[in-house]
Amino acid sequence: MEIRLLFATSDGESLLLLKSLLERTQSLTCFGVRMCAVTTREALLARVDADEDDVILLDWPMAGSRTPDLVREILGRNPQTRVVALLPMNYRQYRQRLWDAGACNSIPKEYMDQEWLSSILCVMHRAMEREARLRAQYEGRPYEAESTKCRLAQAPLSAGGFDAENSQESRKNS
Repeated sequence: MEIRLLFATSDGESLLLLKSLLERTQSLTCFGVRMCAVTTREALLARVDADEDDVILLDWPMAGSRTPDLVREILGRNPQTRVVALLPMNYRQYRQRLWDAGACNSIPKEYMDQEWLSSILCVMHRAMEREARLRAQYEGRPYEAESTKCRLAQAPLSAGGFDAENSQESRKNS
């Protein structure tokens, strides 16, 4: 199951930061991430209406102090969308308002790193898997989970020659 991730930011530097974090994060995750970006509220809402994204990283400059209202609008248009708000560090007073609006999480942009992003994406991925399993059960059809093997386990690391699959086998045989 691939995560369709949308970066919603009107700030070019933030977009570069988010893309860089995602590049470094992909080696830490066991699933694919397809990333797109929008720089305007109109483009964001058009993608929400078209159900093109699973997770939206919503940067504060997209709506400023009206960001909680934008989160409500996003979720009103597409309740399955997961919104993570990126706040300036000195705007912590908005955190509760964002949660009340339905955001899954928020973080000061200054604290973002690849570990945080990979953790958020893993939580979102697991939630999506559970939701798919529940939908299948509700519809009376079998659910077949996609493989969650990491890409790292599928091929040896070039530098160290470590092969996670064979390493697991050797532990089983010990």
